[in-house]
Amino acid sequence: MNIEKAEVEHYGIYLKDKSRPPSRGGNKRAWHQHVITVAGERYSFLAPWSGKFVYSGETVSFAWDWDETGKYRNADYLSVVAWGQDGKPKRRGERGRKLWRTADTRLPARRSEWND
Repeated sequence: MNIEKAEVEHYGIYLKDKSRPPSRGGNKRAWHQHVITVAGERYSFLAPWSGKFVYSGETVSFAWDWDETGKYRNADYLSVVAWGQDGKPKRRGERGRKLWRTADTRLPARRSEWND
């Protein structure tokens, strides 16, 4: 199923990967959940980027499908295209593949000072 040039009512971004301090690369290229509300319906997708794919004043087009339970609408992040006020398509965001982070962030202290 497809959404074609629809107005975005709300756009939210939430970190889903393990966080990193800025000195270790930060969270810009970590996995984030993007939630788009169009015509009162919520669509979400995971993408390895912390920025917005669509800004206010733009329309959006994307392909989507139901999840296995039929409860959530999952958008395909590779198909998300924003349409600017000038009518030109804009493809934003990191669209490549990325592995999930597996290691936890360490405390900036000696091991003897850790309180488990």
